[in-house]
Amino acid sequence: MTRPTTSAGGRHAGPGTGGGNAQRAWRLVGWRPVRWGIAVAAVLASLGWAVVSVWPPGPLNPRTTCVYTAGSRSALSSFDQLTGQQVNCVLLYNDANTTWSEWAKPWFTDSPGGDTDWRQWLSADPGARRVVLSQEVVPDGVPSNWREIGAAGGYDGYARQLAANLVAAGMGNAVIRLGHEMNGTWYHDALGNDPAQYGAWAAYWARIVTAMRAVPGAKFLFDWNVNAGYRNIPLDNYYPGDSVVDVIGVDVYDSGMPGHPRDPSVRWTRLDHEPGGLAQVVAFARRHGKPLSVPEWGVVNASGGGLGDDPAYVTGIADTIKGNNVVYQAYFDRPVGGVMALKDAPQSLRLWVKYFGPHGTLSGRSWLWSAGHAADRWIASAQQRSGDALGDRVPAVLGQPAVVTSRAAGIRPDEIGGEPCLDRLGYRGGRRLAD
Repeated sequence: MTRPTTSAGGRHAGPGTGGGNAQRAWRLVGWRPVRWGIAVAAVLASLGWAVVSVWPPGPLNPRTTCVYTAGSRSALSSFDQLTGQQVNCVLLYNDANTTWSEWAKPWFTDSPGGDTDWRQWLSADPGARRVVLSQEVVPDGVPSNWREIGAAGGYDGYARQLAANLVAAGMGNAVIRLGHEMNGTWYHDALGNDPAQYGAWAAYWARIVTAMRAVPGAKFLFDWNVNAGYRNIPLDNYYPGDSVVDVIGVDVYDSGMPGHPRDPSVRWTRLDHEPGGLAQVVAFARRHGKPLSVPEWGVVNASGGGLGDDPAYVTGIADTIKGNNVVYQAYFDRPVGGVMALKDAPQSLRLWVKYFGPHGTLSGRSWLWSAGHAADRWIASAQQRSGDALGDRVPAVLGQPAVVTSRAAGIRPDEIGGEPCLDRLGYRGGRRLAD
C-alpha cells in the first residue's frame, strides 16, 4: 500500500468504515450583483411591494468541520468531548455494495435506532447537521465495460433511485463524494488504465449527477474527490466538467511523499508539491472557479509510512484551508491502515483544537441554508433542465415511503438481484459482524 489515503486502505461498508444546486448558484453571486439586488429591493420596498430574499448569501466558503468516526454516533460524541467542539458534519460510506439494490439504498438511509442511526441524528437538528456521503459509482459484479455502459445512460435509473431514497431519508442536501479517490487503484470503480477509460468514467460521472439532480427535492453538492499524489494522471483527462462538479476535493494523509523525509517541514513541502499533490489540485480548483474540500486527512504512524504525531502536518493542512475557498474538511478519526486517532496524537490534537475547536481560527460554520430560500426556485429550474437533458420523466417520489421501488425509478425487476455478502472489513447491511 503506497499510502493509507485509500480511505485507510480498503473499502467501507456500514458503520465502521468509512445542498445542492443552490450552492452552485452562490459562487456566481459576487458583490456587484448583491449590491444591485439590494438596490432593487429597496426600490420595491419604497413602492410598498413585499420584498423577499431572491439572492443567495455570498461565496461558498464556510470551512465546515466534519469528521469520520467509523459510522458510530457514540464515537462522534467521544470526539466532541475530546476536542470540545460539537461537530455537526459526518463522513459516511456507501462503497461496498454487491447489488444495485444495495447501491441505491444506502445502509444509513434506514432508521434502526441506536448507534448507527444517522437518519435520526440528522432529523434531531436538520438546520445544523449534514452528512458527506462517499458513494461508489457501481456495485460489485458489473460488466467490465461498465464505464461505457454508464456513459451511455445505462445506469441512469439507479442514480435516480439513489437520489430519491436519499431525499426520502432527509439527506437531500448531502455532499456526495461520487467515486472518490478515482485516480487510485484500490477501488473497483476507479478511472481505469487508459485515456479512453478515463473519458468514459468522467462521462458516466456526469450522467449520475445529471440524473440525481433531476429528482424532486435534490439539493446535493457533488464533490469530485481525487487522491493526492497517486498516479499523476493529468486532472483534465478525467474531469467531468464545471457544469456537474460543485466542489473539488483532495484526500491527503501524512504519508507517501517522495523520499519519505523525517524532517517535518521537508515532509510537508514534499507532500504539498509532489506530482499530482495538494498544490496542483488547489491550482486546478482555482482555475475552474470551484471551492475545495479536504474530505480525508490524518496523521499516520510509522508502520503506515508516516511520522506519527506530526504537528507540522496539521499546521500545513490548516494553512491550506485558511488560504483557500474551502467548503469542508474531515479528519479521519479511525486507527486503521496506520492512520492515528487524534486521542493517540496529543500534539496534533492540541493543534486541531487550536485551528478547528470551538474557539479555533478555522472552526468554520454550518453551510446549510434556509429551506425556504428563494434559491429553491433556481434548483427546480436546474432540475427540470437536467431531466429534459436526460430525456426521461423523473418519478414522483415525494410523499412516498422511504424505500423507492425500482419500478418508480425506471429499473426492470430483472436488473436487480443477488444477496448481501460480508465485505472485507467485516460488515454487512450496516451491521458489524466481525472484528
